[in-house]
Amino acid sequence: MPTRKEATPKEIYINNELPVLYVDDVDTRHRADGINYLIFTTHLPDLLVEQVRLMISDEHLHEIINDLCKSTNYYPKRTGKTKRVPSK
Repeated sequence: MPTRKEATPKEIYINNELPVLYVDDVDTRHRADGINYLIFTTHLPDLLVEQVRLMISDEHLHEIINDLCKSTNYYPKRTGKTKRVPSK
């Protein structure tokens, strides 16, 4: 059986009706059931504007974080205060 990485990718449907959003910040909340709540915001001079809310599983969020680290060549060091969460 092929692994997830070896599986044939599905065709991607591009929805050109979606707007492109510029965001300055992301606020995260982690739930006990392994779901993460992300809120992306934009900073304006007198206002903080919520742009989008997302819910995503730990597994998929870990993949996105890994992709972001690779694409930016930025791998933050863990501080002694954080706890490592095992990947699946």
